[in-house]
This record gives sequence, C-alpha cells and structure tokens, in this order.
Amino acid sequence: MNRLGTRTTTRIAAALVARLHQLRRQPDAGMETADKILWAAAIIVIAGLATFALGNKVSTFINGLTISLGW
Repeated sequence: MNRLGTRTTTRIAAALVARLHQLRRQPDAGMETADKILWAAAIIVIAGLATFALGNKVSTFINGLTISLGW
C-alpha cells in the first residue's frame, strides 16, 4: 500500500511540474489585461445606461433643490 501511495504522489508531482513548465513557456498573452479592460467597459456601459434612464429625474431633482434653497 505504501508503494502505491508513493507512485501516485510521484506521478502527480511529475504532472504538476510538467504543467508548470508548459505554462512558463506559453504565457497567457495578456489575458489579465483583457479581463480588466472588459470589466471597465462593463462598468462604463452600466453607468451610461443608468445615466440615460435616470438623467431626467436626477436633473429635475437637482433643479428642485436649487430652487428650494433660494439659489
């Protein structure tokens, strides 16, 4: 039973080392940067949609505040 565990551990370690070497030779080619750009684009689109949907209500609210404060 001990030999089986040792062989399995050795094979798993060898597979992990081979995968790490492969990842070092072939980097992700900027996937982290692309991910950040996609998140920024999604936030900009959501903010634009919120501004479009609520723009008139927000400006009416602000105009109501300025008149009630006497400015």
